[in-house]
Amino acid sequence: MKGNLIETVSDEPLAVIQTDNVTMIDGGGRTLMPGLIEAHGHIMFASDLPKLMNQDEFEQGVYAARRANDYLMNGFTTVRDAGSNVFGVKRALDADIIAGPRIYPSGASIGQTSGHGDFRSNVDGHPYFDGKENGGHVNQWGHTQIADGADEVRRAVREQLFRGASQIKIHTGGGVTSFTDPLMAAQYTPEEIKAAVDEATRYGTYVMTHSQMDNSVVASLDAGVKSIEHGLVLEESTVKRMAKLGVFYSPQLFLPLQPTAGNPMFQDPIQQAKLKVVAEGTRNAIALAKKYNLKILWGTDTFFGSAPFNAFLQEFAYRDEFFTPVEQLQQITGNNGKVLALSGLKNPYPGAELGVIKEGAFADIIIVNGDPTEDIRLLLDADNNIDLIMKDGKIYKNTLN
Repeated sequence: MKGNLIETVSDEPLAVIQTDNVTMIDGGGRTLMPGLIEAHGHIMFASDLPKLMNQDEFEQGVYAARRANDYLMNGFTTVRDAGSNVFGVKRALDADIIAGPRIYPSGASIGQTSGHGDFRSNVDGHPYFDGKENGGHVNQWGHTQIADGADEVRRAVREQLFRGASQIKIHTGGGVTSFTDPLMAAQYTPEEIKAAVDEATRYGTYVMTHSQMDNSVVASLDAGVKSIEHGLVLEESTVKRMAKLGVFYSPQLFLPLQPTAGNPMFQDPIQQAKLKVVAEGTRNAIALAKKYNLKILWGTDTFFGSAPFNAFLQEFAYRDEFFTPVEQLQQITGNNGKVLALSGLKNPYPGAELGVIKEGAFADIIIVNGDPTEDIRLLLDADNNIDLIMKDGKIYKNTLN
């Protein structure tokens, strides 16, 4: 490595003399691999929901800084944030004021009134009828943005691009977490979805969309969305079309497949009823995704407090039922790196690749004590099994020397 890039890759000894300017690290037969990439995170949602709703922006930032450090110490050197006002935390990370991963921010996730991103309480006003200060905490903080009609969607997309979004996140279908939208409800008209895609495309980037059910996935594909988030209740014809279009598929398996009673994310009966529908479709969706060789991403969608986050690495274990260790490693490095590159002109880290070990790539590297191509569950215990963590050429953990 030289600076923040990988300069040379070789299986032969390098002709480098150890000097004060060169740090030599002996891996001792361990596995060197790219830093892990989270394709669907929410760094700002770092507290349990009751606590989050009583925090101001400064307190949220402190919790988010701890969440960012937790990601890095688990070997994640990059996170694609799938919706939150994470821009300030990202700037602090990029300035190396706090430790954490690179962030590809979506900014506020954009959705319709009474859609998946509308987390107002029954006594909150509407931000466009009653002023933004009456639009509920989540909307006020800039984690979500309500936009209705194609013109409002365009304005919302432009606003997030102005604030620094590397890609745009919208909601085109019902969700498990939200309370006011049926899971099966298609959200946004074709014109509204197309407006978001058109504006993102003008800026050289793409749209990712929350779409659980087949109908919302189809509408998203019709409009040109490039990354389908969740998509766990699918028809075979839709998956076949996804493969033909070359879109990225970002499912999360830990959240829907864990036992309902022990699920720290979804304890409300409304949420559990929705989750049951998603869980029943999950195995079929993954089987179809494998059948048609979709470009599958690795992500968790973990948010809220310490209990969900501390368990989020169980995604490795839950994917173990469907994917070989090598397939998971491809998802969490190479595939995730490719979707990051789709941000094009809005890429916050241009000039080199992520998710690969090759000359000229960013020096985001971990060294694993063992062989994760044989045992993916080594990555469940970063404290004991990840001996070196490097991001952008800087070492954040090194137990080797």
